[in-house]
Amino acid sequence: MPAPMLSAQPEGVTEDVRQRIVTSALRCFAEKGYAGTSLREIALAARTTKPMIYYYFKSKDGLYKDTLRDLLEQFGEAIDCAMVADDSPIERLRTFCDAYLRYFQSQEPHIAFVVREVFGLGADIMGEFGRTLSERISARLQRVLQQGVDQGLYRGDVEHATIAIMGILTMFILRRIFLGVELDRPAAVAQVVDYYVQGLRVPSALAR
Repeated sequence: MPAPMLSAQPEGVTEDVRQRIVTSALRCFAEKGYAGTSLREIALAARTTKPMIYYYFKSKDGLYKDTLRDLLEQFGEAIDCAMVADDSPIERLRTFCDAYLRYFQSQEPHIAFVVREVFGLGADIMGEFGRTLSERISARLQRVLQQGVDQGLYRGDVEHATIAIMGILTMFILRRIFLGVELDRPAAVAQVVDYYVQGLRVPSALAR
């Protein structure tokens, strides 16, 4: 008699289970840190089992990377929700900057803890965080800037302008996280839109 075939996936696998794991992991990591959080705690919080976590994420490391991706995807979705399609490129840039900082402020305890953790977890996790930030957030900004170039408003290298603007915004966030300096969102947005971007504008576009 042939041996019964094993199921390709554990019983009870659903997208809802996966999302519960990610949501619970983000909360646990934010409260206790990577080292202080066990997969057992996450499984209990997510109302599932450790084998289910291994099925979806392979390891604690894999789960942590997925929580970072999920967090940054939420960041990106918040920016998309704030955007108005018919706005001018400069107004879309202003909206991007404001939404980026506003989302950080709305989720500050979780994001601040995760960022502190990432800086201490080595090159692999830092690299993953950087790649995901580029895919989920920087790419959106690059599209906004490219729209301005296509309309003849901006000059220069869009890729490097994206890096510079992300650097300005991120430094305001890092000052808040590591130095406890109040994040003045309007001032941060103004640094990008009213100062840095003026140097990108085509001279004939300055009068528009």
